Amino acid sequence: MNSADEVRQLLGGLDPARDSRPEDEERRTRDLARILATDRADRPARRAVPRRRLVLTAGAVVLALFAGAVVLETTRDPQPAYAATPAILTYGPPASTEPARARLRRLAEVAAGQPAPQRPAGTVEYLESANWFLNSSITGGRTTSAVVPEQWRSWRTDDNAGRQIWKALPPTFRSDEDRREWKKRGGRTNSSEKTRDYAAGEFHRWRGPVPTDATTLRAWLTAGAPAPEAPVQYLEAIAELAGVRLLNPAQRAAALRLLADLPGITVTGTVTDRAGRSGEAFSITSDAHGLPAQYTVIVDPTSGALLGYEAVLTETAGMLNVTIPAVITYRSYLVAEYATMPR
Repeated sequence: MNSADEVRQLLGGLDPARDSRPEDEERRTRDLARILATDRADRPARRAVPRRRLVLTAGAVVLALFAGAVVLETTRDPQPAYAATPAILTYGPPASTEPARARLRRLAEVAAGQPAPQRPAGTVEYLESANWFLNSSITGGRTTSAVVPEQWRSWRTDDNAGRQIWKALPPTFRSDEDRREWKKRGGRTNSSEKTRDYAAGEFHRWRGPVPTDATTLRAWLTAGAPAPEAPVQYLEAIAELAGVRLLNPAQRAAALRLLADLPGITVTGTVTDRAGRSGEAFSITSDAHGLPAQYTVIVDPTSGALLGYEAVLTETAGMLNVTIPAVITYRSYLVAEYATMPR
């Protein structure tokens, strides 16, 4: 299952464990409410702006990102107002003067030193995240965009069976005109929820234990698929992995060492993520997907766990009706623990 498939199989909905404590559920509810609320406020951002060449296809722009989608349609209507996008995160000074490679390796040691999570009998890997994606349709004269918040949940067994439940919340629009146009083209404007169960071996293309060596992990992530053409694609793979697999300390350390070895990775700074957690951000700027963008992972400095992933257009929006810089994808990883499989 590739990244696009994962996005179509959004997760959300069911309670993963009947014995969850009330305070756990309250915490998750607060986190989701805070993250999925679109912040319209303009805030300053400290981020590097890449100097990359814009790549366009003939007659249209196709932006193939980790979890966003651009659909090409035909219309002659005038251009609408700019689409609503989340506020840019504000990055503070780096936690140290170390370059990204050294800092990520230091965080890998922090991860490796954490205690392994206890696994009660009869439990499986459970993950939960809050996500936001910009979905747009583009033609020669008009771009119509919808802001789509999503809640993802998944349960995975050791033999790679499991369940995914995804919930797409009502999309939001910058203008009533965009909403009307979106509905006219058949776009969804209400909530939707879908469940999918997987037999043994079918849950995800990444099967078996996640490697604990960075070199082995790099090969494992791309097994059975064409080798990535750009370093940023390994960063995206790590971001995808964090959303579908419960990583133990050694596996988190391997992921951070893989990131440390990627050409072009830089320290973005310290940041409070969209769930209110403190983290350190590391980015790669690339036009590998057609438009110059900055791809960022946020790491918990106390555990080495990934807290989030973001993609931000930094130089030009092409034909997308967004203002630069513009967040076009984010994922916040909220829960990674062992839980009982829902019935």
